[in-house]
Amino acid sequence: MSIQSGILQAMTRLAGDPITHAPITAEDADALARTLRALADRTRVLIVSALLHAPGGEMHGRDLQEKLGLRQPTASHHLRKLVRAGILEREQRGPYGYYRVVAGALAGLCHALGGEAEA
Repeated sequence: MSIQSGILQAMTRLAGDPITHAPITAEDADALARTLRALADRTRVLIVSALLHAPGGEMHGRDLQEKLGLRQPTASHHLRKLVRAGILEREQRGPYGYYRVVAGALAGLCHALGGEAEA
């Protein structure tokens, strides 16, 4: 299974019944844990927040790096983890990579935990 298909399956699982509704399977718990692990870092939370509040909902990787005061290797490491977890998507425009939060990624996580996502 490719990383991308694994991400798609994990995000689909998060959109199912919340953990408060009924006990979840080990597979669903793994999917939820992978997503939570990706967000369990201060820098990654700051990146997601910056993107959610950026004009147009996206930012160039270098702009994120400068805004958060990160070194390039550190920014790349965290952005890669968020993309692999299916929380961010990256679009290449010429030599530049632009990042945005995947539509519904945080709503799916909120739902999985038994909460209501903001509209």
